[in-house]
Amino acid sequence: MTRHLALAAVALVGCGRAAEPPQAPAPAPALALDAAVAASPSRVLAVEFDSAALGVRKRYRAYLPAGYDDAPARRYPVIYMLHGLGDDEDGWLDGGHLAEAADAIGLQAIVVMPDGDAGFYANWARPDDPEACAAVGNPFNPRQAPASYCVATPAYEDYVVRDLVDHVDATYRTIAARRGRGIGGLSMGGFGALVLAMRHVDRFAAAASHSGVDSLLYRGPFPYEPGKGVLLDDVSQWGRALGPLGMHVRRIFGADAAVWRGHEPTLLAAKLAPGDLAIYLDCGSEDGLGLNNQAQYLHEVLTARGLAHAWYLGPGGHDFDFWSQRIDDSLGFFAGALARPE
Repeated sequence: MTRHLALAAVALVGCGRAAEPPQAPAPAPALALDAAVAASPSRVLAVEFDSAALGVRKRYRAYLPAGYDDAPARRYPVIYMLHGLGDDEDGWLDGGHLAEAADAIGLQAIVVMPDGDAGFYANWARPDDPEACAAVGNPFNPRQAPASYCVATPAYEDYVVRDLVDHVDATYRTIAARRGRGIGGLSMGGFGALVLAMRHVDRFAAAASHSGVDSLLYRGPFPYEPGKGVLLDDVSQWGRALGPLGMHVRRIFGADAAVWRGHEPTLLAAKLAPGDLAIYLDCGSEDGLGLNNQAQYLHEVLTARGLAHAWYLGPGGHDFDFWSQRIDDSLGFFAGALARPE
């Protein structure tokens, strides 16, 4: 069992469909490097910075590509990779072997992996009481210190989209524009990547979801059937079978159904026009949380809208065995979708 915990939007029952071949394969990454540019190896940093949105100091990991130290005028696209529930900023490195995958394809991009706590990368409707939070800490990741998890203001959307992006652009040699930014993640992080990119197409040009919560309000059917997907109307019933996890998510999004709909990827996708956002989706056909059903539903919505996207549903579960095999595909997708180093 991995240390990762994840979310299913309804009862965790439902079986996957047979594996499908990849559709709309991702563009090949730009691998041709000048020998002078690629002389120095890639490196991974551990960095802290102050987030005004959260009111605390947060930690992130940053992958700097081969050659970064040898070309002081060269600027790079940035890929933000978000972790899942119960994990932290080290997850993509330790479980997903992201640095090794990036090196293997010769990725010429900066990759930033922030600590997102259990925040679903959203601005919470119902913040935790700081004292009560400090007594409990992060219920999904007991390794995390309460001082880091119990933020002053749980505005995780602002933390990523404003604080983190602005800090990264001020600290590293980035292409500080929409065309130079992508955002991806797994499970909770896949949800965050889709929602943040769709809500902020002025900030991000591409998004990738690995086994993500691709439809927060998906009600069924299980297993998925084309043309029959429906969304939950009564948000007060969301996740009642999930106990503390369901209560946690209801606290985040509150009682206003409009807030939930404003974070529903399939509804946000319906507002996109072709060319607004490059999108990558994958999921294991044996996903233990039934998120393969949501992935297929979002794939159907994107297809109906005429929104080109990279898509893969194939053998695998909801674990790093699957994600570590797919990370090179999403990194390659970003390399093809974002601006080249300049």
